[in-house]
Amino acid sequence: MTRADGQPPLDAKLETGMMQKMKLINMIGRCCLGLMATVLCGCNTMASLSVSVLEKGYLCSIDQTAGVHLVTDSSSREADNARIGAGQQKRPENDPASESFWIVSVNMGQQPSGGYGLRLISDNLEVSSDRARVALEWLQPKPGSVQIQTLTYPCLYLRVAKGNYTRLDIVDQHGEVRHSLDLK
Repeated sequence: MTRADGQPPLDAKLETGMMQKMKLINMIGRCCLGLMATVLCGCNTMASLSVSVLEKGYLCSIDQTAGVHLVTDSSSREADNARIGAGQQKRPENDPASESFWIVSVNMGQQPSGGYGLRLISDNLEVSSDRARVALEWLQPKPGSVQIQTLTYPCLYLRVAKGNYTRLDIVDQHGEVRHSLDLK
């Protein structure tokens, strides 16, 4: 006697075992597809807050080393605003919006010519555990391009949403941490 597919009959136990294996393989395949779909759509479990550029400058301060710092009080803000020509945007000390965000200055340090700068890659602040990440692009002039020959000190002033994190990492376009700021 032959089966419908023209093959000789199989032992019932063997056929049952093969069916179980096929069901298992099918289930594993569906799980893998679900996992791949989650990865490909960019889904993650990190909370997302916002970050925006308040000002950018090319001569933020003379002899400013590369780094990140928190602009904490109104006198510091006024001094920093004066450096980048943003003195017109004064906010009152008791402004309720200042309770929901930080002002952060990211400095590129001294650069030998124009063409250097910082650019915010995404307005999403990625928060994972107690760390937040801001992604910036470190801009450099293209080799052979004509640039102004003067020392520059590029920087960005960012408005960063406060959240449940204690450390702010500034990462470059390659995902490398350039600077970190302790917010405790």
